[in-house]
Amino acid sequence: MNLAFSVRATPGGYAFLLGAGASIAAGMPSAWDVQQDLIKKVAAAEGVTEIGDAHAWYKKRFDRTATYDDLLARLASTSLERQALLHAYFEPSQEDREEGRKQPTAAHRAIARLVAAGYVRIVLTTNFDRLMETALREAGVEPTVVADPADAAGLAPLHTIKCLVVHVHGDYLNPTSMLNTPEELKEYAPAVDDLLDRIFADYGLVISGWSATWDPALRNALSRCPARVFTSYWTDPRELSEHARDLLTRRSAVYVQADADTFFEHVADAVDAIAATDRQHPASIAIAVATAKRTLSGTGQSITLHDTLRREISRIAVLPVRTAGPWDAANVEAEHGRRLGVLEAEAELLLNLVATTAYWGNNETDRWWIREIEQLGTHVPASGSTALLGLARAPATMVIYSAGIAALAAERWDTLVRVLSEPKAQNEYNGKALPAAVFLGPQKTISLAKASERLHGQLRPIFIEHLVLSDAAYVDAWERFEYLRLIAQRDAGEGIDWPHIRKTGSFNAYRPAPAVWLKQELDQRGDLHPLLQAGFLDGNAQRLQTAQEAVEAEYNRWASQMRWG
Repeated sequence: MNLAFSVRATPGGYAFLLGAGASIAAGMPSAWDVQQDLIKKVAAAEGVTEIGDAHAWYKKRFDRTATYDDLLARLASTSLERQALLHAYFEPSQEDREEGRKQPTAAHRAIARLVAAGYVRIVLTTNFDRLMETALREAGVEPTVVADPADAAGLAPLHTIKCLVVHVHGDYLNPTSMLNTPEELKEYAPAVDDLLDRIFADYGLVISGWSATWDPALRNALSRCPARVFTSYWTDPRELSEHARDLLTRRSAVYVQADADTFFEHVADAVDAIAATDRQHPASIAIAVATAKRTLSGTGQSITLHDTLRREISRIAVLPVRTAGPWDAANVEAEHGRRLGVLEAEAELLLNLVATTAYWGNNETDRWWIREIEQLGTHVPASGSTALLGLARAPATMVIYSAGIAALAAERWDTLVRVLSEPKAQNEYNGKALPAAVFLGPQKTISLAKASERLHGQLRPIFIEHLVLSDAAYVDAWERFEYLRLIAQRDAGEGIDWPHIRKTGSFNAYRPAPAVWLKQELDQRGDLHPLLQAGFLDGNAQRLQTAQEAVEAEYNRWASQMRWG
């Protein structure tokens, strides 16, 4: 739990070091096991079947210690053949896939979640396999990989790299980089040592599945950097080795007796839970809204509000929960609920400021945010769960409703019509650009059975507490905006969403409550109603009537079906 709070509070402050224990759980052979098997293959090629201690036999036979480079040279003559030979050890066969072997573990996927969310940027591994890279790519992250001294020497500054994976002992795709024998692990190349010194000195460290027994070069690198900017953690299900205990003391690290899967899943879940509840303090929201009101009344600095709006929109547009996967999950419903909670918390300040500006602002301040809504509704070009992919566009829906309800409550008809028509969103199926208010309804983006009701509850505090509407006034403004949005949706030829609107009338003659309001408004002012004058449905009263009748017929059909359960 302490680690989860630190990771949440200092994104990018920790590096993770994974030893063999993290990969053996996936059914991967250890580096020693692979080398033993390769020696047996060399012996078989020599016509020897009983060799006893494999490394002793090799040393006696060839008068040298067995290294990957030497073993592979004896067994395969080309680089392609050497990679193919190693491929069988580290890549899953069809049988492996069916039985879940040689696949990223729960630990790899939990770490990938933390990387995708921006909390962790550096993962070190002593393993030759690519399980960590596979998990990261499944999460929508393309890592920078360091697998040999040349990679380390040419590396960009660490703070500029979104995700770095360092294969400390090499990578099976580059056989000449693979280190395993005591002689090879005695010391690293200077470029690798320099990189480790930078990481161990500047980052907190979380070590898992590494015994420290067989890696003197890595032990020395940790011993050289005892400084503690952040607390380090060491997790292992067994008692630590003598070498590990010594390093634990040197770094004043915390030992957690747990396996990698359990530990990293708990950390990732705890960070998510903290993020979901770490909303803006109500006092901070209130101050921001009060400042916005002063600005809009002409007594504050407009540039501050302008910059804050733009900054918040840009920040939410690039949130990992919007831009990074994975876009599928074993439990989609649970993952959807988690991400929706994060988006609601992150968008809170923006929704308050947009509602305040839409209510009290003018045509000039409208320019600060209306077209920027498009950033929040961009389509994610990926395959996966439609619920998770749609949720990435939910911030646009939230802002559209917050702005539209506020503009309608203030009778700012021009702004209302602009909200309903100007920001565009791409239909991912045919590439057609439609008004975002029409295409990105709550049912599509929030993807819940009662999506509109959920959004209604989310926005209620904004209008009751900060715009000081009565509860009845908020309900009226919500329903009227929702109704006008449905009319625009039907006019555009789109199917309409099930709304959160009270019904009037009786069985088979139900009407949405705001239909009465709109009829009275149009009866009184006709074509001169400011809604039409502002250009709603191009100011065409006949189109409005046609779309309105279609919406009411659909609403009556739904409500009557619900009457029968």
